[in-house]
Amino acid sequence: VHGGVTHQDILIRIEQAKRLAKENYEYHKLNTILFFDEANTSDAIGLIKEIMVDKRADGKPLGLAECGLEIIAACNPYKKHSENMIKKLESAGLGYHVNSKSTYEKIGDIPLRQLVYRVHPLPTSMVPLVWDFGQLDSETEEAYARQIISRFVNEGKLPNDNLFFELIVCVLKESQTYMRTQKDECSFVSLRDVERALLVTSWFYKRMDLFINIADNELTYYNKMQLAIIYSLSVCYIAKLEDRDSYRKYISKFFTGHFQLINGAQEIKDKVVSLQKKILNEIKLEDNIAQNEALCENVFMMVICIELRIPLFVVGKPGSSKSLAKSIIQDCMQGNMSKSRLFKNFKQIFMSSYQCSPLSTADGIINTFKQCSRFQEGKDLETFTSVVVLDEVGLAEDSPRMPLKALHPLLEDGTDGSEELTLDSSSLKSKRVAFIGISNWSLDPAKMNRGIMLYRGQPDLDELVETARNICFNDKYVFGMIASLFEPLTKGYLEVYEKQNNCGIIKKYRKEEFFGLRDFYSLLKLVFCFARKRQSTPTHADIEHAVKRNFSGLQELDTWSIFKSCLPYDFSVSKDTEADISALRLISDSFADKCPCYEYRLNSEKTDKAHCLSSRYLLLMTDDYAALPIIEQHYLKPNQKSTVIFGSSFPKDQQFTQVCRDINRVKICMETGTRVVLLNMENLYESLYDTLNQYYVSLGGKNYVDLGIGTHRVKCRVHEDFRLIVIADKENVYNTFPIPLINRLEKHFLTVLNGMEQSQIELAEKLKKWASDFSSINSLIELKPLEVKCPQLVSHTIILNLFLCALFVCLVLYCSCFGVTECYIK
Repeated sequence: VHGGVTHQDILIRIEQAKRLAKENYEYHKLNTILFFDEANTSDAIGLIKEIMVDKRADGKPLGLAECGLEIIAACNPYKKHSENMIKKLESAGLGYHVNSKSTYEKIGDIPLRQLVYRVHPLPTSMVPLVWDFGQLDSETEEAYARQIISRFVNEGKLPNDNLFFELIVCVLKESQTYMRTQKDECSFVSLRDVERALLVTSWFYKRMDLFINIADNELTYYNKMQLAIIYSLSVCYIAKLEDRDSYRKYISKFFTGHFQLINGAQEIKDKVVSLQKKILNEIKLEDNIAQNEALCENVFMMVICIELRIPLFVVGKPGSSKSLAKSIIQDCMQGNMSKSRLFKNFKQIFMSSYQCSPLSTADGIINTFKQCSRFQEGKDLETFTSVVVLDEVGLAEDSPRMPLKALHPLLEDGTDGSEELTLDSSSLKSKRVAFIGISNWSLDPAKMNRGIMLYRGQPDLDELVETARNICFNDKYVFGMIASLFEPLTKGYLEVYEKQNNCGIIKKYRKEEFFGLRDFYSLLKLVFCFARKRQSTPTHADIEHAVKRNFSGLQELDTWSIFKSCLPYDFSVSKDTEADISALRLISDSFADKCPCYEYRLNSEKTDKAHCLSSRYLLLMTDDYAALPIIEQHYLKPNQKSTVIFGSSFPKDQQFTQVCRDINRVKICMETGTRVVLLNMENLYESLYDTLNQYYVSLGGKNYVDLGIGTHRVKCRVHEDFRLIVIADKENVYNTFPIPLINRLEKHFLTVLNGMEQSQIELAEKLKKWASDFSSINSLIELKPLEVKCPQLVSHTIILNLFLCALFVCLVLYCSCFGVTECYIK
């Protein structure tokens, strides 16, 4: 049972169970049990109560005793998250109703999202039937684990060695105990985790020869078993933890005898990191893509979980290489057709992505699974698998359609629960597909426990500095010139990251990740680009330009002052007075057809590629769409192909068909190299996430990217001249734009004042002051006695004065924008 199970689904299941029970009773004299698992997750719990308590369905007797059918139900417990956990979930939320007060699902006044399990209240007449099963104690869980391990040994999946048997029993028992001491979502473990850990251990043990060849060293019999367990622990337990060092230190002391670790916890980390890096080294990546810790682990986990068809949830902040790893996996896991020798030994995959959004439905997710299941029918499942990817799951977490309610059975056995009860195991195996869920926050444990969670937290200073080195390492000469800037720029970013949360607008709208990792990575790429252009260390103006290009849009925070304070002395005191770093100039450089280092690359590398990935698409925050006429005047030139798409807020224009029409317009612009300006198109932005990542699949010298909504996705060619500009009211950005969208764009604040020269701004301020003085109450007090004696005349005078002042100010601002001389204005 899950949130998507309806009243009718229960009735169908009852009829199927009655037919099966009747056959069992007549031919074998056996009773049959119908088991409703997680019965209280569906709002059809009332019907389940009627079946179990009253032995009726819709008021009609079921005749269960005559056919020997017994009914048993299991319920998830009613347990509320801790206040710290609730705060963590709320601050990470990305949906349209991330605030608990706005959610659609509640038990009384308690939102379901604040419960550990999303459950509905039990009917009162069912309460006397409840028996609290509780939780397995340590001894009972160990007994179950021993039985499961024995089954793996008997089936030949694990070696029949007593020392190995006792080691894996001890390690898994202690891992389960350690996880239950945690205070976050990691504390929810079950025997599913034990089963998965053994499955992964078995896979690594059988394929260890493949990884020995990579590691270039010989392993003893016990080393091989030790490595298999370490790799398995890293996949099933270490990956989900935020504080991983404590777990490694705790678990390393149980590796004794032949399996003893010389360097303890550090050896566990080194062995796993070494394997992750060597797997990623088999993949050819583009320049300026850093082989950092996050990307290494993401790719490693995706490969293992796809191979074993274990559901994987990748949870991390925007910019933690989740979508990038997905694209890399899709490109390199091609079975025998893979370019890498290692990946030829892995399965060939067919990946189907579903972009979650407020328009997502449960049927859309179910159909994605069914499509992938049908695609792998008739194929050798040892060498081929389909992969379902739910991108940005957080955007659908609180959708009014509750699309994620269908995930439970799909993750369990690959079906939506509507199949016949008599399906055999081979049929279910052919329906089971691999699954990757990408999210910025954790889902409820009932979903997460059916798979493995990979958690990527905020990287520390050392990890970010190492990432910076990897981004810029492809040109060693330029790397040497900017190496001294990596640590200061990283410290500046971390300070900005902390201080942004103190801004009033951030607190008001809870946009804690307004500036994120993507902004930092883009800053590094732009600094690298300037250094490559000059073939020397970037100037003060270059660094200021790069910072303001990537850390603008938040008026309350002076990001450049923070970065400047972290720079070395010779940078912080120097100043290039001739440099123009106004908002219009920054936007102009972002609009440029070529990046700063284009000439150098053209001459040295013989490439005509216009951009080196240092330029992102634009988000222009403005008041009342004032940025549009400025953009049209300054940047959308008549000889350039450009189009403006203005969305509608009318209800019928929010429907799926209209969104598809708008996507098609953008698709045509992408293929023809037309610049697109989008306004009031909130329903469209989620469909552009892959485009905004700017990680393309190359074929025949052309770039391609997925474009679409839900399951309706096509590969679209991206012309090199294509540029995307999103114009939105600043309040709308802070209030409704999801953080993943904000982080993918280069942000600038653009108003009418940005389009005026300093002399015009000063004149506008003088006129504003004059208009204020002219229309103030103080000036009215000095009116003549005749005017004071006529209140009606005074009222009319005030209205006339205000009208004339407003008209005059508008005229002045209009003239200023179009370059009319100050003399004429006077």
